[in-house]
Amino acid sequence: MRNITRQLVVAVGILATFLFPLHAALADPNGFTRDPRGSGCIMRQQGSAKFLGGDLPDKKAIGEAAVSAHRLRGAKVIDPCLSGQLQNLPAAVYAALAEKHPEKFQPLEAGDQSVVSLKKATTGAAPEYHYVGLDEAVPPGFLFFEPTAISNGSRVYGNAYTESGEALISRVSVFERGILTVFQEGFANTANQGGTVGGFVLTDSENFLGQAALFRGNEVLLIPRLPGEIHSEVVQINDPSMALIFSLDGNFNGTMALYDRGQVTPLDFGPDIPFAFFFSMNNQGIISGTTFIDGLGFRGFRFDPRTGLPTLLEPLPTEPDAWALGINNRGDILGYSFVSGATERIGVWDGQGKFHTYFVEGTPEFPTISNRLTFNDDNLIVITLVSAPASETNKSYLVPKPGVRLNLADLVEDMPPEQGSLVFVRAVNNHGNMFGFTSFFFTFLLERTGAGGE
Repeated sequence: MRNITRQLVVAVGILATFLFPLHAALADPNGFTRDPRGSGCIMRQQGSAKFLGGDLPDKKAIGEAAVSAHRLRGAKVIDPCLSGQLQNLPAAVYAALAEKHPEKFQPLEAGDQSVVSLKKATTGAAPEYHYVGLDEAVPPGFLFFEPTAISNGSRVYGNAYTESGEALISRVSVFERGILTVFQEGFANTANQGGTVGGFVLTDSENFLGQAALFRGNEVLLIPRLPGEIHSEVVQINDPSMALIFSLDGNFNGTMALYDRGQVTPLDFGPDIPFAFFFSMNNQGIISGTTFIDGLGFRGFRFDPRTGLPTLLEPLPTEPDAWALGINNRGDILGYSFVSGATERIGVWDGQGKFHTYFVEGTPEFPTISNRLTFNDDNLIVITLVSAPASETNKSYLVPKPGVRLNLADLVEDMPPEQGSLVFVRAVNNHGNMFGFTSFFFTFLLERTGAGGE
């Protein structure tokens, strides 16, 4: 996107601010105080929108909701909010929207934020990590920072929130070498290695609707709307600056589209993919996702926009279902071959569609039930968002190679205990550095300091 200046569409007069009092953002309509750093996203639907927080539903609940949306409404694309791909809106922002417009936004619901203490375990030689509290880098005049993407150079992109009078404003920002630099108004969802950020700008603050956009510093490029579109946002951008767009029409039907060299092309995944969610895209423009097929169950898929042909990714014969959660630049696709609420084989499908198991959980020896995975180009896997058993619900795990699982907390020696637990790792880069959220809503960057071994 080096020539973005030549394509620049100035968004003056279009970017809107949050027109609500800040004090209202710090308490939900039920009267209890919420930490303003609690994150989630807005699921837009007929009637009134609702907030899906960081305490995401488990695989069973997400799968049932996705199938229901397809069967009841004929949805071909499931809102990325439902699958947790857009968890970067502070609960404070939504709380104020719900208070100002209760007819449009359902009230927040109280969640269980109990903390389970972590027990250290001997892991032997392993990677070591330095804990960096991203909240400490927030400059004067700004309230908090919500990270959304990390580069291989460990630049962390996201949104910094500031108060202007009685308005709360989001600005695209980047954290690098201990400094948070704040740029243009807007919302960041993703970023590529060249520093181009994908997200959206608000065009209707009252209904919290926007238009997909690319940001580079203080420059903004608006992505043309599809016919009938009321909201769009970039959910993935690769290094050649191809952007994967989620678009919503006036009937709240979702469409995925590909933006490339000034053109926006709706994507049709074909008759073999009844509906889709958990989208990811690599530098070759290959897309991965998950679907459900009557009579078969959940399946992952690989989709090449150049041919328009999808390839189903099957579970192993020992499990009925498969989820694909991401694709890396070597073409491997990360996911689960699983029995709902029981055995979960974590691994990758290679370019030929063969599943390679890296770790098995949901067993008597390892009873963990997790709901999110992330990895890098070297297939370093992070297991996160654990929902069972209760003794593990605030843990995340590192899988450096097949058959080895390490408690991530055991690898971090300098994490302040008052920050909580490493409950959610959002992404990991090719150096093994990662970022995410703690159980107390603090944001962090883990910088790898030891080479480690096993």
